[in-house]
Order: sequence, then structure tokens, then C-alpha cells
Amino acid sequence: MSIESAHQRAQLWLRQAKDDLKAAQVLQRAGQAAQSCFQSQQVGEKALKALLAAEDRDLRSHSLTALLKAIGGEIEEPRQRQARLLDKLYAPTRYPDALGDEVPADVFGPEDSESALQAASELLDWVANRLKKPS
Repeated sequence: MSIESAHQRAQLWLRQAKDDLKAAQVLQRAGQAAQSCFQSQQVGEKALKALLAAEDRDLRSHSLTALLKAIGGEIEEPRQRQARLLDKLYAPTRYPDALGDEVPADVFGPEDSESALQAASELLDWVANRLKKPS
């Protein structure tokens, strides 16, 4: 894939991550904390995949921690912390059997969606800034 094609693909991933962030915010305002948490995880995943797409690299993981490792280099502790927080939201926010037969809507609250949104937003900003820098 050409550098230009990889850049265009990365921009698609970034645009989708930004749209997912808007959805996560709407869900939070509507009181849908579990769904907002999951959308926040998706923001982080798609943002990190944008960085990998820019280098025409493999995107086959849902783990933000694994995606950060694939990006390589020196990754600051805040990014690692954000990835770990969002990784924990991938399955339990969606499946009633992921939390001992509890409905995610009964387990996740506004404080969970607030911290997830903050982590997702900061991770998205970090990625967007990295993609702006010339290689």
C-alpha cells in the first residue's frame, strides 16, 4: 500500500473514532453508562488502529494494550493507563454473563462512563497529534 493510501486509511479510522466519541457522549447524557463505556473503548481501539493503519500495519486486535505494544516506541504511562482502563470495558459492558450474571446496565454508572470518556478523549487527542506530525 502506498504511503498516501495508508494515510487515507488512517484518517478513516480517526474519523470513525471521533464519531464514536460523539456517540459515547450522547449515551452518557442519556443515562446509558454501560453503552457509553463500550463506545469509549471503541474510540480508543479505533484511534490506535489509525496509527497502525498509517504505517500499513496489522489491525487485528481489540486490546488497546496490545495495540500500543504494536505501535512500539516509548509510550507514556498515561496512555498505558488509559489503554488498561478501556480494555476492561470491552466485554463486561455488553454481556450479562461477563459479570456473574449481572446486567451491565446495573453495574456501570455515571462515574464509570465519565472516566471512560475522559480516557478515550485523551487517547484520541494523543493519536490525532501523532498523526499530524511529519514522519
